[in-house]
Amino acid sequence: MIGELAWKPDFDKTIERFAAWWQGEILDRPPVSLHVLPSRPYTGPAKQHASLRERWMAVEFAVESAIASMQRHDYVGDSFPIFFPNLGPEITATLFGCELEFSETTSWSVPIVHEAQEWHRILQTEPNFDNPYWQTIEQMTDYAIERCEGRYIVGITDLHGNYDILAALRDPQRLCMDMIDCPDLVIQADRHAAKVFVQAFERSYRRVADAGFGCTTWTTAYHEGPFYVPSCDFWIMVSPEMAREMILPDILLEMEPLERSIFHLDGVGALKHLDLLLEIPNLHAIQWVYGAGQGPASRWIEVYRRCLQAGKSVQVLAESAEDALSLLEAVGVKGVWLTVGEGFRSVEEAETFLRDVEQLTLH
Repeated sequence: MIGELAWKPDFDKTIERFAAWWQGEILDRPPVSLHVLPSRPYTGPAKQHASLRERWMAVEFAVESAIASMQRHDYVGDSFPIFFPNLGPEITATLFGCELEFSETTSWSVPIVHEAQEWHRILQTEPNFDNPYWQTIEQMTDYAIERCEGRYIVGITDLHGNYDILAALRDPQRLCMDMIDCPDLVIQADRHAAKVFVQAFERSYRRVADAGFGCTTWTTAYHEGPFYVPSCDFWIMVSPEMAREMILPDILLEMEPLERSIFHLDGVGALKHLDLLLEIPNLHAIQWVYGAGQGPASRWIEVYRRCLQAGKSVQVLAESAEDALSLLEAVGVKGVWLTVGEGFRSVEEAETFLRDVEQLTLH
């Protein structure tokens, strides 16, 4: 298993910090993810594609431009260089036949379920891992592994699961109506989708594990065994009762192959489901995303306290160094992973912040 990277010589220490954090413990200080503004020029390939689709699907361009971007940065704290194969958040829906549409920064699926009874067809659909989108993800992964040379980690793509897959196949509002009009059919479809998610995760994990990597993804925690980010962005639209009855069972199914997990709780409207999450015994951590205009993180001290008191670790998405330190003073250091959004102007400035975190740890 990789413990040292050419671009992150102290990566072994980061692995140890995350190992303690997953258990609600602490090594020498909490894990701290931050970014220093790039100190070197970009020397990678230029964007010269005929269309956005062509650019997104260009395997060598994706990897080579990412390597060139990684080379620009210094990795301070527990940030580390990672290649993240990515075609947007609805890649799992392509396994059922969805096409993707691309914008400059993201993509979305074209729904293929137009009537509720078409869920029967989805139930009969086996995942197509040979579709061009999934094949592009695997080719990016393989090429990134080939080009790695001990410099960076290769992660797993953004796999949305359960009702987020159904919403991508159908449309969120129409899915809400189906949950009322034909709940049993939707429950069957979601169980099928969750099983496909597990296949997608296990297939992805095997690829990076066979290359000697531990596990990471768009949420840049790290674990030397299988870890992922269970989620359901769709459930902001349903009641806690419906979430417990219809959605939770398949979240639990998707967590079965995982040794470590951090739930992505997205948006103020999703807080109604926090108590449900805190009841899950094998869920290790919560990533609370309060959303644009709802910060800073220190505004949500009570949410973090609830999680920590329930025995869950937390990822704190702080807006700035000041926000991060303020939050840490309020809730303590055990079980906290600090992620700072605002970039530091220099390595020295970032290291000064780390010393402040270490001082709070000592107290």
